[in-house]
Amino acid sequence: MFENVTVHEGANIGKNVKIGPFSVVYPNVYIKDNVTIGPFCIIGEPSINFYGGDNHNFAKTIIGENTVIRSHSVIYEDVIIGHEFQSGHRVTIREGTRIGHNSSLGTLCDLQGNLSIGNFVRLHSNVHVGQMSLIEDYVWIYPYVVLTNDPYPPMNNLKGVTVRKYAQITTSAIIMPGVEIGKNALIGAGSLVRKNVPEERVVIGVPGKDICSVRDLRDNNNAQIYPWKDHLKDFRGYPWQKKEDYV
Repeated sequence: MFENVTVHEGANIGKNVKIGPFSVVYPNVYIKDNVTIGPFCIIGEPSINFYGGDNHNFAKTIIGENTVIRSHSVIYEDVIIGHEFQSGHRVTIREGTRIGHNSSLGTLCDLQGNLSIGNFVRLHSNVHVGQMSLIEDYVWIYPYVVLTNDPYPPMNNLKGVTVRKYAQITTSAIIMPGVEIGKNALIGAGSLVRKNVPEERVVIGVPGKDICSVRDLRDNNNAQIYPWKDHLKDFRGYPWQKKEDYV
C-alpha cells in the first residue's frame, strides 16, 4: 500500500493519504482524508503497558483531515487531533492529548499528555507542555516556553497551567504549576510566572511583575496593537477575518 511503511492490521486509512517511508501506523489509528505523514513517523505509539505483555488493547488515535505531520514525529495512542493540523519535525504527542482544529506545533515540541489544546493555537519550536495543561483557542506560545505542572517534584501531585483565549507567552518564559494566564494577557520573554495573570495584563521579569494593560502598548508609530485580535492585518484564516480584506 505504501512503500517501506508498516501499517498494522486494524488501522483505518482515509482517501488521498500519503505516508513517508519507514513510518509505522499502529492498530486502532484512524487517519482521515488528505493527510500527509512524513518519513520516520510513528502514529499510535503504544503506552508502556504494551511492552509488558502480548494482549495490549490499543486506545483509539484520530488524525483529522488535511493534516500535515512532518518527519520523525511520534504520536501516541489515545490522541485526538482535529482537522487542518500541522506539525514541525520531531514532535512528540503523548497519551490523552486532545487538539482542536487549525492548530500547529513547531519542531521539537513536547506534549506530555493528558492535556487539551483548542482551535487555532500556535506553538512555536521547542515548547514543553506538561500534563494537565489547558490551552484555549487562539493562543500563541513562542519558542522554549515551559508549562510546568509539579509544585513539589517528584511528588507527582500535578497541577496544570491554564492559558485562556488570545493570550501570548513569549520566548523562554516559564509558567509555574497551577497558574492561570488570563484572556489576552501577554507574558514577556524570559519571565518566570508564579501567580495568576488577569485578563489583558502584561507580565515581565523574574519573578514576573504586572506592569500595565496590553492596551497601553504601542508600536513604533504609536499605534495601539493589542488586543492583537483587533489589530492583526495579516490574513491567517481566522474566522473573524475576511480574506478579501487583506489580499
